[in-house]
Amino acid sequence: MGKYAFQGVAALLTLAVSAVSMLVLIFAYTDQVDPFATPASLYFYAGTGAATLFTGAVFALAFAGTAVMAGVRRIGVQLRGLPATLLTLWIGCVVLVATFPTDPGAGVESTSGWIHRVAAVGVLGILPIAGLFVADRLRGESARAALAVRRLSMAGCLLALGCLASRLPEMAPGWEVSHLFQQYAIDGLLQRALFGVEIAILAVPAAMMAATRHRPALAR
Repeated sequence: MGKYAFQGVAALLTLAVSAVSMLVLIFAYTDQVDPFATPASLYFYAGTGAATLFTGAVFALAFAGTAVMAGVRRIGVQLRGLPATLLTLWIGCVVLVATFPTDPGAGVESTSGWIHRVAAVGVLGILPIAGLFVADRLRGESARAALAVRRLSMAGCLLALGCLASRLPEMAPGWEVSHLFQQYAIDGLLQRALFGVEIAILAVPAAMMAATRHRPALAR
């Protein structure tokens, strides 16, 4: 197995760990954290096991993102410019979310809580946008992979907008549409679905790397 194929396999395995950890959290901690209505960040307060699983899942996502970003450059995909900037910013936000717990209540009362919530916006919103640009850069290597990343990124953008809309009861309680989200609290479900889509976005280029035979590194 070549070096870059190994990076791809490592990224895929790490993404699998992240996905399985989140699934365990969803099904094993339903009594403590409602997966439909409650943000995933509150697994921090569902016990030591849940906090460890959540932190591990998020750090695994950051590791996989870093491996993918480094690996696709070396197999000839140009990320220089906006795609590289967005991916770097997203990885930084993921690390911040894993490092700084949110506050347990609806309000923000601590510095850690502010850092977490601001970074969480980046985690939810940046990768789907970055994926649209990355898809254009992937076309030279694999039209099929580029199409998959584009479609997943578009789905991610829609879910990110849904996550934003789900906060309307807090941000604009007087709006008519806010009452709908108050009646049907699905912000937790939207977050978890977006988490899964982001794993899939990274899995596509990781699979490309895993299937790539050795080639000289390219400066990008």
